[in-house]
Amino acid sequence: MSSVAEAPFIDIPGFQIEKELGRGGMARVYLAVQRKFGRLVALKVVTGDFTRDSRFRERFIRESRINARLTHPNIVQVYDVGAHESHLYLVLEYIRGGDLNQRLERGIRLSELVGVVKDMCRALDYAHSKGFVHRDIKPENILFREDGSAVLTDFGIARLTDSNPTLTQAGTVVGTPQYMSPEQASGRELDGRSDIYSLGVVLYRMLTGDVPYKADTAVSVGIKHLQEPVPRLPNYLKAFQSVIDRCLAKKPDQRFQNGAELIEALDAVQTEAELPNATIRAQAVSTQEVRAVGNDLLTTARDQGRLDRSSERRQRRRLRVLLGLLLIVSIAAGGMYLVVERPAWSIKALTMAGVIEDPLVQEAWTSAQSLHQDPNQGLSAVVAAYRRVLDLDPDHAGASNAIAGLASQWRQAVSTALNQGDLAQAETKLAELNNAFPKDPELGALSTALADRRRADSLLTSTQALLRSHGIADIPSATAAIQSYREVLRLAPGHPVAQAELNTIAEYYAGLATEAAKNGDVENALSFLDRASAANATLPLLDDVRDSIRQATTLQEEIALMLQRAGELRAAGTLINPPGENAAEIYHRVLAADPDNVVAIQGLNEVASQVVNRATQLIAARDVDGAQALLDRAGAVGLDPDTLAQVKARVDAEVSRLASIQTSLERAQLLLAQGYVTAPQSDNAVAVLRDVQRLDPGNAQADEMLTRAAERLAAVAQEAYDVGMVNEARQYLELALTVTPDVTAWRELRATWNKDNNNAASP
Repeated sequence: MSSVAEAPFIDIPGFQIEKELGRGGMARVYLAVQRKFGRLVALKVVTGDFTRDSRFRERFIRESRINARLTHPNIVQVYDVGAHESHLYLVLEYIRGGDLNQRLERGIRLSELVGVVKDMCRALDYAHSKGFVHRDIKPENILFREDGSAVLTDFGIARLTDSNPTLTQAGTVVGTPQYMSPEQASGRELDGRSDIYSLGVVLYRMLTGDVPYKADTAVSVGIKHLQEPVPRLPNYLKAFQSVIDRCLAKKPDQRFQNGAELIEALDAVQTEAELPNATIRAQAVSTQEVRAVGNDLLTTARDQGRLDRSSERRQRRRLRVLLGLLLIVSIAAGGMYLVVERPAWSIKALTMAGVIEDPLVQEAWTSAQSLHQDPNQGLSAVVAAYRRVLDLDPDHAGASNAIAGLASQWRQAVSTALNQGDLAQAETKLAELNNAFPKDPELGALSTALADRRRADSLLTSTQALLRSHGIADIPSATAAIQSYREVLRLAPGHPVAQAELNTIAEYYAGLATEAAKNGDVENALSFLDRASAANATLPLLDDVRDSIRQATTLQEEIALMLQRAGELRAAGTLINPPGENAAEIYHRVLAADPDNVVAIQGLNEVASQVVNRATQLIAARDVDGAQALLDRAGAVGLDPDTLAQVKARVDAEVSRLASIQTSLERAQLLLAQGYVTAPQSDNAVAVLRDVQRLDPGNAQADEMLTRAAERLAAVAQEAYDVGMVNEARQYLELALTVTPDVTAWRELRATWNKDNNNAASP
């Protein structure tokens, strides 16, 4: 995982987010400090749009449970799982050493490469023994600890081999196409041998720098997995060919049946074959690097076996003399190195010296420019062409500028389509941008903007249907429509249709208010004015409406009566309910006619204060739902949002606290069932239960589980003593007394053991 400079982080209670480590299509991963334990963790947060999908939530819960149940040195440990607002999140062990792609870029020795595959074999054998198939083995999911050991992460699309088929229907294909087994590509039932195939693809990629099967579409890649023969390795790596052949066998029965068999085969290669004492790198090496490391550097930047054969024939004669000259020069300099292809540095050196013009770079640049000018080519194809130029010449300014320009052009195209309301075009452009630039820091904002615009359009359609069904004269429907149209404007600022609809409602109720004022019906005039003002408080027509109401002879008397009625309702505790006849709404009616009325302003402040006090009492009584409902209603009647925000934050904190307590109790129950009573030190049942007692003193369930934990320790102590393990028995008995110190029987048992042991020691 790599750091990505990105704008504001989300807020997850209990975690201090330090930076973003990476992102995928449905989640972002942050480096965070888990405050409760003071430890660094990887916090994987799923974005809100996905969490509203019930099927996705099932899949996320399944992933969390799978990860939590897999405890192995070569599998990333899951510490916790939770939810906050619209987010779901996993708390994972923080792995500092980067992923396999990054390791290959820096260089990895053949012996270490084999060790990585062995670590993955051990991880997969353990997972398969527990009934799980990973389904997405690829370099991005292989991470490294600081000690160099490899760990497997992201069981996000794994499932139990005997799980409910309704959750992953037959024929559904999940995974990364380049690393899929034939049976996975065709949507058939999978077992652990599918993961062995994918690991074989990873091994091939590590050895050669590329996947064995490539095509323009995922379907084409899948067909190659099903039909094409296993490709040949370069000669200097032929010792691995038999291993690759068995890993990538089309039929599962012909592959290694488990990781242990693959480890045995790799051990045989290391023992029997004469492997080069070399380092393999995924990037092209420079002349300076060759001089620094001598003859033990391999590069997979361009494998000769995959070079274009016709291009090779055209250049072979011209380069033969030059390559011979470069070979002599490298020997004279005191160092040689073996490469998978015709050495890129040799041609580059001659190019820099002005002897020749690099034909490969020129050919790649011409091809990229041609694709760029072809309107039928997609963004990914054009960007890939320019990146091939940079693979050959990392300093090629034209290719770098072209890629940057394409990214900027496509981002602008997405924004333009959004502004014009062409969501289909925006979605198409965004998908192309995501495929070509998956790590673009602006992808998240553009995706959010597209999702917000879709939600806005959907809400607009449903609201228009509501008004068509009930009519604009239906006040409850009009009120709901006003709130919906304002939400549309929040999601899509300046949305012309939503603004026009609000103006229509405002003008309609302003007309009703004017007519009521002319008829002397001040009460209804104020009610209609309130609706019009809620729809568009800046509508110029409203000033005329207010003048009409002020001219009504009964206006002041009506205001006085409303203020008196509002005061009576407030004294009786009728603050925000029932709708239409409560203190808050009556005060608002007064302010709709007389915005500067100090009595109504102060009355609303008093109502807000009383609501806050009542919500605080409900929180203290742990009636979180009641407090939330009260605050929601307070917001609906227009009480000051800043006043309510602090109480809402306390409600959220209480929800988080109760959720944390429940999660800890469930974790402690699992640890107790697994026998992790007081160890390991950082994650055991007693430690988790002590955290519960700190968060919730007197929690009966925690107290009961602590008693069970102590009884478990005392029972183990007695069993140990009975078989003569005296020191161990004393240790477990002391642990039991540490957890529950006031058990007289255990203290007496300790005294008896001490006396017996003293007697046994006497001559």
